[in-house]
Amino acid sequence: MRSAVRVLRKGRFRALAPPVTVEELSRLHERAALALLGFGVTLPIFLAPGHLSSPRLSDLGLVFALPMIVARWRRLGRGLRGFCAASVVVLLLTPMLQMVRIGQTPNLPDVVFWSRWIAAAVAATAAAHAVVADRRRRRLFFLAMTAGAACHLATYGLLEIMGRGGLEAIGLASPRAALTTAAAQARITTVAEHPNAAMALIGLAVPACLAASATTMERRLLAYVGAGMVLAGFVCTLSRGGTLAAALAMLVWVLIRARRADGRNPLEFLILTCLLAGAALVDQVIGGVVDIARFAARFDASTLDENIGGRVETWVRALGFIANHPLGVGWSSPQELGPFRGLTVSHNGYLFMARTVGVVAAAALLALHVRSALKLDVFAPLAVFVLVMMSSEDLTQGASFIFVACLTAALAFRRRAP
Repeated sequence: MRSAVRVLRKGRFRALAPPVTVEELSRLHERAALALLGFGVTLPIFLAPGHLSSPRLSDLGLVFALPMIVARWRRLGRGLRGFCAASVVVLLLTPMLQMVRIGQTPNLPDVVFWSRWIAAAVAATAAAHAVVADRRRRRLFFLAMTAGAACHLATYGLLEIMGRGGLEAIGLASPRAALTTAAAQARITTVAEHPNAAMALIGLAVPACLAASATTMERRLLAYVGAGMVLAGFVCTLSRGGTLAAALAMLVWVLIRARRADGRNPLEFLILTCLLAGAALVDQVIGGVVDIARFAARFDASTLDENIGGRVETWVRALGFIANHPLGVGWSSPQELGPFRGLTVSHNGYLFMARTVGVVAAAALLALHVRSALKLDVFAPLAVFVLVMMSSEDLTQGASFIFVACLTAALAFRRRAP
C-alpha cells in the first residue's frame, strides 16, 4: 500500500491524477473563444446554408465568448467595467423607449438585432482586456482573424471551381452573393453580401497582421502577407474604401515605428503602403490579364464625382431623419420606414448606427474610436481602419463588424501601449 502511494505521489500514473481544474477549463475556453471570434469575424460562414437570415459563425463566436466576461470581470479596470455596464444599460433601455414612442411590440428581427449588439459589447469588453493584458492571447486572436481573411479570399477561388450553388450549399456563399457587372466593373461577393462589406472583412488582415507580429522578421513577413491579401481582395471587390482604409492603417504603423526607438527603418513600410495603394493595376498588367478598363472605371473622375455626390446626398437625408428620430428606430424594414425607405442604406456606419441604435450610442462609439486611434500603439492601425470603413459604409449590421466596432471602442480604455 505504501509503495502504491509513493508511485501516485511521483506522478507515474497520470491517468489517476485529479481532474482538470475550473481555472484550467476557463483558460482553455478563453483560448478557444478568442480563436473562434477572430476566425468567425473575417469568415462569417452561414450555419444554416441557403438561408439568408441564418446565424453566422461570428454569431456563434459571440455567444461562445460571453462566459469570458465572468472569468475576467474582477481583473477589468474601472474604464472597461463602466464601458460594459453602460453599453448593456443603453442597449436595453433604447429599444424599450423606441417601442414606447411608436406604440409597437418588438418582433423577432428586433430581438436578434439588439441581442447581437449586447452580446458584442460584452464579448468585446472581455476580448479587449485579454488581448491587451496577454501577448499570447493577442497573437492567437489576430492570427485567427488573419486566417479567416485568408479563407475568405479562398472562397473566391472556390467560386470558380464549385460555382455559387456549391458554395451556398456548404455555407460559404450568401444567397445574395453575385457577380455584379456595370460599366466594366465586375465585383464579386461570396459570404459577404456586398463588395464593400467583403473588402472590410478582408482588409482587417492588415491591422491583424501588424498586431499579431512579435519580432521584426514576423512584422515584415506579416505586413507583406496582409498587403497581399488586401491587394487580392481589391482585385475581386474593387472596393476603394477598403483599400484606402488598409493603406491608412499601414501608414499609421509607419508613423508609430518612426517615433519609437525600434523604428530606424520605416522606409520599407512606407514603400509597402504605396504598393498597397497603387499596385492592383500593375498586378493585372503583370499577370497578363488585360482588364485595365475594370480598374480605370473605378477611379474615373466622373465616376468618383457621381459616387461622392450620391453619398453626400444620402448623408444629408440620413441626418434629417436622425434629427427627427434621435433615439433611433431599431432594425426597420423598408416598408416600416415608409417614405424614408431609401435610408436603409446610409453609406456611413455611424449614421446607420444613429438611425438604428440612437444618436448617443453612435456619438459615444465615434468618440471612443478616435480615442483608440490617438493612442498610437499596436492597436492604432485597427482603430484607423475601423474609422475609415465606418465612415464610408454602413457596416454595423452583421455580427462581424458590430463586434469589431465594439472591440475598437473597448480598446480605447487601455492604459498603456503594449
